[in-house]
Amino acid sequence: MSGTTFKKLDKNRYRKVYRYLRKKPVITYQADKPVSMESYYIDFDGSSTSGTYNFTVTFPSAPHVTATSVDSNSNSQADVNVFVSSVTKTQVVFELSALAECRVHFHAIYIES
Repeated sequence: MSGTTFKKLDKNRYRKVYRYLRKKPVITYQADKPVSMESYYIDFDGSSTSGTYNFTVTFPSAPHVTATSVDSNSNSQADVNVFVSSVTKTQVVFELSALAECRVHFHAIYIES
């Protein structure tokens, strides 16, 4: 598996305009390969250790997913392990190691080869 690189670009530097006052840079990132990406969160209410999220973007194949639990309610219950039990082109299923009231943030990234 090969990686991709992102190049940092300043959109205000595409043309050579010599002003007295320089405009503020507008930074964007450009990948060398096509990238599909989605990030969101799932709330767990403490009644189940499983949660499913349906992607709004349809990926060409199963994306790479990373997840982390966050203590969104300030109740010290986010000290659990989060893992992906299954991932397809259209959805991902997360599992918690124990019952907890927490929020799980995730990133799904697909880089075309």
